Parts: sequence; C-alpha cells; structure tokens
Amino acid sequence: MSIVKNNRITLVSRFTSILLFLAFMVIFAPIIAHFGHALSPAEKNAEKGEVFLEISHFEEDNKVALTHGWMFFESQLLLPHEVAGLRQQANFIQGVNGWKFKGQKGNHLNGFGTYHLTIHLPTEKPNLAIKIPQIESAYRLYIDDNLVARGGQVSDVKSTAKPGYNSKIILVPNSKDSFTLTIQVSSYHTAWGGLWTPIVIGNADDMFATQRDLVALSMFILGVLTITAAFYLIQFYLRPTEKVPLVFACLCALLLLREFTNEHMLFVLQFLGVNFVATVRMNYLTFYLGVPTVLYFMQLCFPQIFKEKVTRVCYLISGIFSVFVLVGPTQVIGYSLLSYQAYCLVIALYLIVCLCIASLKKLPAAKMMLLGCLILSIFAINDILFEMDLLATGRFFSLGIVGFILCQGYVINNHFNQVRSRNEALSEQLQQRNNELLQLGSELESKVEQRTRELEKANSELQTLADFDQLTGSLNRHGMQKYLQSSFERLRRSNEPSSIVLFDFDNFKNINDSYGHNNGDKILKSAVTITKELIREQDKIARWGGEEFLVLLPDTEINGALAIAEKLRLAIDEQLSNSIAAEVPVTITAGVAQFQHNEIFEILFKRADNAMYKGKRMGRNCVQS
Repeated sequence: MSIVKNNRITLVSRFTSILLFLAFMVIFAPIIAHFGHALSPAEKNAEKGEVFLEISHFEEDNKVALTHGWMFFESQLLLPHEVAGLRQQANFIQGVNGWKFKGQKGNHLNGFGTYHLTIHLPTEKPNLAIKIPQIESAYRLYIDDNLVARGGQVSDVKSTAKPGYNSKIILVPNSKDSFTLTIQVSSYHTAWGGLWTPIVIGNADDMFATQRDLVALSMFILGVLTITAAFYLIQFYLRPTEKVPLVFACLCALLLLREFTNEHMLFVLQFLGVNFVATVRMNYLTFYLGVPTVLYFMQLCFPQIFKEKVTRVCYLISGIFSVFVLVGPTQVIGYSLLSYQAYCLVIALYLIVCLCIASLKKLPAAKMMLLGCLILSIFAINDILFEMDLLATGRFFSLGIVGFILCQGYVINNHFNQVRSRNEALSEQLQQRNNELLQLGSELESKVEQRTRELEKANSELQTLADFDQLTGSLNRHGMQKYLQSSFERLRRSNEPSSIVLFDFDNFKNINDSYGHNNGDKILKSAVTITKELIREQDKIARWGGEEFLVLLPDTEINGALAIAEKLRLAIDEQLSNSIAAEVPVTITAGVAQFQHNEIFEILFKRADNAMYKGKRMGRNCVQS
C-alpha cells in the first residue's frame, strides 16, 4: 500500500514540475518575442547621406534603424558646418558593422573619422528620439551644430584619446522638419571601430519604454542568478565534498557579471567606477570562462560519459583565450572573438552528443539535463549569430540560463522525491526489524550465541582483510610482518640460509598516466599470480607499497634467490609486455639479499633495497644483489 502511495506522490510531483516548467516557458515565449521585435526595428537606407522618413515608417514598429548610406570622412574630425564644403571627399558606408569603405585596408580601423547623415522628418511627426548604441570607442554626436552626447574623449592622436561607453536616448527637437547627425569617432582601444549597431530613431515613449523593459529584464535575470548562486553555495556549505553546487554557483556568478556588461546595464559599472578597459575585459572573460565552466559542470554530473582527455583539451583552449584577455591589450583581444565563437559551437555539439548518449544509457536526470543543455545552446547560438550580424534578435543567453536553472530545479525535485522514498522504505524496514526483535525475545540466548558466532566470523574476515592486499590478493605489509617475525626468530636459532627478493615495476607511473589505473591494477594482479606460480608454498609474497613487492624465501641461499628473481623477471617481461598496448614493455628491477646471523630485518631490507636501486641505475629490467 505504501509503495503505491509513494508512486502516486512521485507521479504527482513530476507532473507538477512539468506543468511549472511549461508555465515558465509560456511566460518567457512572449517576453522573448517582444524583445526580439523591439531589438530588430525596420531598416531605412539613406541615399548619398540623406534619408527621407515618412509617418508610415513609425506606424508599425515605432522605430527605424539608419543602417546604410552614411557619409563618412576617413581620418577627419569634422564639425557639422564643415561637412557641406567637403561632400565631394566623402565615402558612403554602412552605419553598422564598423568601418567599411572604399580604399580602407581591412574591415577594422584604429584611427578616427566622421559619420554624417541628413534626416528629413515627415510633416506629421510623432515625438521622436534617437537611441545611441555603444560606439567604439569614443564619440561626439551633434544634432545640427549642437553637441548632444559624448562618450570618452575623441582625438586624432592616440595619446590624448580616452575610451568610454555612453549609450543613451536623445530627444529630437519637434520644431525641426530636418536635421543633421554628425558623429565624430576615434578608436584606438578596441579591435573594432565606429558604429557596430545602428542608430535608431523612433517614438520617444516607445524607446524609453523598451529601455526600461530591458533594464527590468536584466534585473529579473540578475535576481534569479543571485538567488540561484546563493542557494547552491549553501548546498556546497552543507556538503563541501560535492563539487557540483560550487561549480554551478560559479557559473551563475560569471553570468551575473556578464549581465552588467550589457549596453543598457553599463550605468551600474560606471556608477561603481569600473573603467572602460575593465569593462571590456569583463565582457570577454565572463564569456571565455563560462564555456569551460558549463563543460566542467556536465562532466561532474556524468563523469562516465565525458572523456577526460577531450575535456582537458577544451579547458586548455579556454584557458589560453582567457589569459590572452587578461594580459593582451584591449585593441587586439577582440580579434579572438570569432575563433572562440566557432569553438563554442563545437563545445555545444559535444555537450549535446554526450547528453544524448547519457539519455540512451538511461542515466539519472540525463534527459532533463539534455533539455536544459539544448535550451542553453539555442540561446548561446542566438547570441553568437547576433554578434556575427547573422540574426537581428538580441543577446538572450541569460534567459537560456534561466531555462537551464528550471531544468536543474526539476532534477533536484526528482532527487528529493527519491530521497524521501528511500527514507520511507528505510522506516518500514526499521519497523519490521523492531517487530522481529520483539519476536526474538523468547529466544534471546540462542540469538546472542548466533550473533556471537557471526561476530567472530566477521572479526576473522576483518583480520583477513587487515593482512591481505585487496587488489592483488597477496599479503600486505602488515600481514608479512607476522611471517617475518616468526621467520627471523627461527633463523637466529637454526642459522639456516634465507633470502628476500624486493622488486619494483619500471616506469609504472607512465603506464598509469598513459593507459589508466585500471590497466595498472591488472598488471599488479597478474604479477602476483605469476610470482605465486614460481615460488614454493612456504615462500611468501607481499605488496610492500604501490608497485613494490617483497618475496620471503626461507631456506634459500643467495644464488637460489637470484635464480628465482631472474625467472620472475623473465616471466613478467614475457607475459605482461604488450598486454595493454602494442610495444609497451612491462618489466621489473629486483634486489636480492641473504639473511646474515644476528641481522635485524631493517638492515636486510636496506641491502635488498640498495641492490634494487643499483639495478635501476644500471638501466632497469635486471636483478642485482
């Protein structure tokens, strides 16, 4: 009856979790659609530096992006009234994707120039405003002859230029039927120059509302990330041996810092006194470190699926990019972005493939983790394609993190259900045991005797475990000490010859590092089997430590011990070499020593140890005395 009840509770809990997840998705879908629409206004192309706007341009989207047909004056910082006399010298370029114009070497310029555009407004015009994006990396913006906005310090000399972001919304005077936009730009401090996202003109109320919505969305995301990071840090505090909560908290912290580098949240960093260089480095570094953090989190959750060698290469690549961001000048670190974005697509594919394998193997929570990873990957790919100007949606990776966190919540809820079910089962077992104890009251004496016998058996088994090495089945150092003590007492009385062989595997650490500890363990077990076949019943072998073994040979002179050691060396070389990989030798070096009258074991062992290391120095794979 209780099992049926537990199953019912589990089903209800899972159904509730799925409903909550779908509810959140239903909430987020219109939010994403709204911001996707708000961040991708209709484009209007200018012709020879002039654009004519009509009231119909503002009826559907309430805003227009001025993307093409800007006049551009290379290596000139012109005031608005100076442009008219120099129109013949102007190039006509896009108002997006940085400096691009005829005769320019490459697509990026460390230098300066002037953008100019004449805007003709409709007769019946709404209350308009201009949205100024982040301009690389310093600008002055004029409406007609009036300086209305600036960011950093524009200069035609690098030494006097100062970088600075200042994204803002500027109202357009209602009294004008047309006006000019003149933007002086200098770029010496980033890999990009000029306007990378378009100047947008539109309904002022709608522009301010979108800005408020974007800030509100970021505040919501920051709240989710902060609460999630705090929750997982508490989990790590309660269970400090588990790395998963700490890694996930670090991922949330990285994304929280990255959210502050969004265009509409830069005012927070400016308020805190974070300068331009630190902002640029933070933007790149949080991205470059976030990718390996996600990968490491997945590896901790499914260590049997993610290959350690592959992940190490990924961590190394991300580390190189991150160090480059930290130490490289800001004017060149941007050039690493495209290659890192391509690398991120490969990582996303690797994550999805590994999680698909985990799902096929029916590992716990693998399907939900796969769903979270897909959500995360979709939003990450969206951001990358947006940065590459292949999509006009916006940066929504943090929303993907929210979806990923929801999936994690389901996994945790499922885990708690399983824990509760196990606790109830354990409670039932405990009650059953109590009933059994009551029934056994009349037979207490016989049960005590039975338990005593079982305890003696258990103690015997424990004694065996204490004396024998669990991996190889041979004696361990503690178990060998008993034989050594009795053997040495007998040797002192009888003066019969006895010897020991101490051998150690050559280059065993390289085998473990290259082919794994499992293969190394197989070699150790096989070596013990081979040794037992070569020695007598009264002879004893013990794993002295690591890959070092000691063989006790009673009633054996030094020549006989040397012969046994040589047979052992040849047998191990013949049977174990090339057993884990082609052309991988498995050899030993042995030292042999014979007991001398009134000699303590420590001195005998020291002589065998010195002989073994003598063999090591002579090139290994040999026997010395």
